[in-house]
Parts: sequence; structure tokens; C-alpha cells
Amino acid sequence: MFDLEPAIADWRKQMLAAGIKTPVPLEELESHLRDEIERLIKSGLNEAEAFKTGIHNIGQGRVLQNEFNKVETDHKMKRAIMLIIGWLAAGVTLLYGMFRFELNWNFFYFHPKWDLETIADVLIILVAETGIWLLAKASRDRASRVVSLLVCVFLAGLAVAFYYYDGLPRKGIFGGPVEPPPFWFRGGLALLMCLPGVFWILWTRRHLAQQRGPAHESQPIHSN
Repeated sequence: MFDLEPAIADWRKQMLAAGIKTPVPLEELESHLRDEIERLIKSGLNEAEAFKTGIHNIGQGRVLQNEFNKVETDHKMKRAIMLIIGWLAAGVTLLYGMFRFELNWNFFYFHPKWDLETIADVLIILVAETGIWLLAKASRDRASRVVSLLVCVFLAGLAVAFYYYDGLPRKGIFGGPVEPPPFWFRGGLALLMCLPGVFWILWTRRHLAQQRGPAHESQPIHSN
């Protein structure tokens, strides 16, 4: 006599053997299978016929696994593209905020002031740095990590060039010599532009440590 529950349990084992090891898709498949069996029974089939027809309608394990792999690959590609766009946008936003801040405080000569423009510049820089922190935390795939590394290296190179160039003597608007901005100003802006690289190194190390963790845990422990 046909028993539905053991049959579904055997079907789950077949799905696992076919490669569907992620719990969420398998649970969703079982839910769809049960709904399909219930619909077929209501249409007049017995449990055995409904089970066989339901499995045929849903698909075989390997076919389903291939479809899951395609969906997962597409998802990873879209996520990588979004992360790359995010890194580029965050880098441009940071450069924009730094450029505005430099013009507001060091246009022709160094004249620090706290006004609405300065507050807006600081907010732009903080938003960009926060976005970069979150992007560095989320960037686990190789493509986004490579692009993010290039962005960080570019920003760090600009920081070094800005620090040394802005510290050189220059002429003012009327031709007279102008004192370069103080060390704390040049160093502070250079540090802000180097922070993305620090974030990248920090989170890359954490991701690599997490990837190595399960491998070390799975190694057998040999006793002397």
C-alpha cells in the first residue's frame, strides 16, 4: 500500500543526492510538491498517482539543480556588478567632497571657516566613507574586490600627491608668496583619502580568515 510520507522522504533523499543541498530551495520544492499532490488528489487521482504526477510536473533533481545553479550564478553576477558600481560611486563622491572642502578652506590661501558649505562638505565625506566601509564589508567576490582595490590604490595615490603638492610654496592671487596649509590640514585630508584602503585591508583579512576557518576545523586532530 502506498504511503505518501515515506515517499516524500525518499524523494528528499533523491534531491539531496542530485546536489540540492541548500535547505531553503529544498523546503520550497517540498512545499510545492505537497501543494501539487493535494491539487491532483482533489482532481480525482489517488495518492500514488498524484505523487508520481507531481514529481513529473516539478522536475527531476539534476534538472532542478542546474536551474538553481543558473539562478545563483546570475545573482552573484548582479551582486558583483552592483558592488562595483557602488565602489566607483563612493570613490567619486569622496573625491567630490574632498575637492569642495579644499576649495572652501584653501582657495588661493588657507582660511578655515565653519559655515554651511563646510558642514555640507563634511557630510558628503562622511557619507562616502560610511558607504565605502559597508562596501568593503560586502565585497566577497573576486571581481568587486579587484575593482575596490584599484579604487583604494587610486585614492591613496591622490592622497600622497596632494599632501606633497599642497605643501610646496606657491604664489598668491597678487603674485606674492603664500604659506602652504598646515600639516594637520594636509595630513587630515590625506588620511581621509587613505581610509578606504584601510577598510579594504581590514575586511579582506576578515573574509579570508572566515574562509580558512571551516577548512582548519575540518582537518583531523592528530594526537602524539
